[in-house]
Amino acid sequence: KHDCGLVEESCKLGCGAKITRNELKIHVTETCEQRLIQCEHCEESVKFCDMTNHLDKCPKMEISCELKCGKIMCRENMTQHLEQECGLVEESCKLGCGAKITRNELKIHVTETCEKRLLQCEHCEKDFQFCDMTNHLDVCPKMEVTCELNCGVIKRRENIAQHLEQECGL
Repeated sequence: KHDCGLVEESCKLGCGAKITRNELKIHVTETCEQRLIQCEHCEESVKFCDMTNHLDKCPKMEISCELKCGKIMCRENMTQHLEQECGLVEESCKLGCGAKITRNELKIHVTETCEKRLLQCEHCEKDFQFCDMTNHLDVCPKMEVTCELNCGVIKRRENIAQHLEQECGL
């Protein structure tokens, strides 16, 4: 057996390199592509040559929200963030209008702009969808209307027929 430090040996990690005994320790611990290094995020031991691929999947690596909401989290928490928290996820309107709106805008849509939102008629106090309110007001029995014969009387629509038959002098 030779103790000479200039004798070449194959790398014990299997990279195929032939290194002198004097340089073998440095090669195995510092320069070999097959050496194990620890991931700074999850502390898993990974071959140096595989670290880039590992970082692309490392569950503990911090990444920005894929929808660019600005939140930074561990990769393993992205699914939960998108399912429960991220305001930039699009959801279908819960009122059934067919619109897709981000979570951040959904509350305003449902309460202020959706055609299917409910409004209370100020005359009969029944609820109608916004898109149906105009048609309702055309027939609402509690809405006040002017006598169609132009006598100047204003009565609830439900009482106009009686007014025309019994009271209107025109």
